[in-house]
Amino acid sequence: MTETHTQPKFSAEFWAAFWAAPDAARAGDVLADDIVGYWQGDPTPVRGKEPYVGKIAELVGAVPDLKLELIDSATVDGEQPGEQLVYLHYTGKGTGPDGPIAFRGLDRVRARDGIVVENVIRYDLADPASI
Repeated sequence: MTETHTQPKFSAEFWAAFWAAPDAARAGDVLADDIVGYWQGDPTPVRGKEPYVGKIAELVGAVPDLKLELIDSATVDGEQPGEQLVYLHYTGKGTGPDGPIAFRGLDRVRARDGIVVENVIRYDLADPASI
């Protein structure tokens, strides 16, 4: 019997499953080697898979019980063949070094053939009791 391995493809469902139980070791499964991430508050974009995964690992390390819940999403075709723009509206909760945190976020993910090439991350902090 031949075992086949199917490369995962990015989707809102993939995102939701990842952030329901984040594991930094799996963060690179659908990322392009030259991904660019625009994190709110960072003066320069994060460029490349290793630094991008490092950013996720840093976040999960600082907030080990972090969970993001997808509220809504929309996917539209991009300008290039095989390109999609995935818009993700979510809430997040966890316990950081200074106590409980919560936020509402909106990401715009650009994927080509199911691989993430760009992510723009925006969020607002919220009262943990409100989420």
